Amino acid sequence: MIRYCFSLLFFLASNISDAHHSNDYHFDRNIGVSFSGTVKMFRFINPHARLLVDVTSENGEIVTWDCEMAGSNGLQRRGWTSNIFKIGDEITVKGFAARRNNTECYFDVAEMDNGRRIALSDSFDMQISEEPAPVLGTPDNGTVPNFSRVWQRARGGTDRPPQGGPRLGGPNRNAWVLSELGRAALDSYDSVFDDPALECSPVSIRRLWGNNDLTEIEQTADSVIIRHEWMDAVREVNLMLNQHPENLEPRLLGHSIGWYEDDTLVIDTIGYEAGMLEQHPGLPHSEHLHTVERLTLAEEGNRFEITILMEDPLYFTDQLSTSRSFVVANAVPQEYNCTHPELGR
Repeated sequence: MIRYCFSLLFFLASNISDAHHSNDYHFDRNIGVSFSGTVKMFRFINPHARLLVDVTSENGEIVTWDCEMAGSNGLQRRGWTSNIFKIGDEITVKGFAARRNNTECYFDVAEMDNGRRIALSDSFDMQISEEPAPVLGTPDNGTVPNFSRVWQRARGGTDRPPQGGPRLGGPNRNAWVLSELGRAALDSYDSVFDDPALECSPVSIRRLWGNNDLTEIEQTADSVIIRHEWMDAVREVNLMLNQHPENLEPRLLGHSIGWYEDDTLVIDTIGYEAGMLEQHPGLPHSEHLHTVERLTLAEEGNRFEITILMEDPLYFTDQLSTSRSFVVANAVPQEYNCTHPELGR
C-alpha cells in the first residue's frame, strides 16, 4: 500500500546537506510518501545511494520503488555499510515524492519488520581516528603556506541559503548579475532535467568548493594539485607561469596558474567551457568566465578561508564573490565513481 501525504513536511530538512543538490529541484517536500514492501537491492554508490523496494499494488502487480539518499562516501564516514539493508528485508519507507518519476522518492526513514528504525540522519558505531589526516608534504623550504592536507568544509558558510537552498520556483538570488545574454542562457536551462551532475559532471569550481565531500591539496615547488572527492575532479595549478598561454582550448574547469601572497595561495583561472557555476536554480557562464580563488591559511595551519571572485563580461553585469571555510579532516578521500543507474548511466 502506498500512501501520499499532501501536507507541509519538514522531516528531511536536517538531511539536506548530505545531498549534492537542493532536494527541492528533484523532490517535492510538500508531498510525503509512505509504502511497505520487500528490499530488492541497496546500491551503495555515489552521488546517491539508492534503496530499491518491491511493493505490491492493490491489483497484485509488483512495482519497484527507487529511493535516493546521500552518497556512499559520506554515509560510510558515518558508519553506514553496503549491507545495512538486505535483500528480502520487509520494510516500510517514508520519504518525499520525486518530480521526474512517480515511483521514486528521497529517503528519510525506514522501519524494519523487526522493529528497527533507520533514519538518513543516523550515524553508527565505527572506528574513527582521533588524529587528522597526515600532511602530504612540504611545498618548499617553509616560506610559503602549507595547504598539503585533506580538508573538509566547515559547518555554515556565508553563501549557504537557509533550510538547504531556494525552493523550486523561488527567487534566484544570483539572477540580478546576469546580462541579457546571461538571462537567455538561464531561460534555456531546466534545473530538474539539465542538472550537469546528472551527467556525472563536476559542474564548476564553485560547486567543487561548495559540497560536503573531502578535498586533498598537494603542493610542490612547481604546482598545486587539488583533488576533490566530488566527481573525482582533479585540478592542476601551475606555479611556474606568470600568465596564461594564448589560444587555450576551453575546458570544463579551465586553465589555472597560481602564486603566493604571504599566507595566501592565489589561483587565477580562465579558459572555461560555457557551463553552470551553480546548478540550482542555475547560474550560467560563458567561455569568458574568469575566476580568482584566494586560499588564506590560519596561523595554526588547521583551517583556511577561501574567497572566489567570478567575472564574466559576456554573461555578467558585475562581479560575484563567495567565501567558505575549511578545516583539516580526520579522513581520507575515497574514489567517487559517479553512477546514475536510475538514468541508465
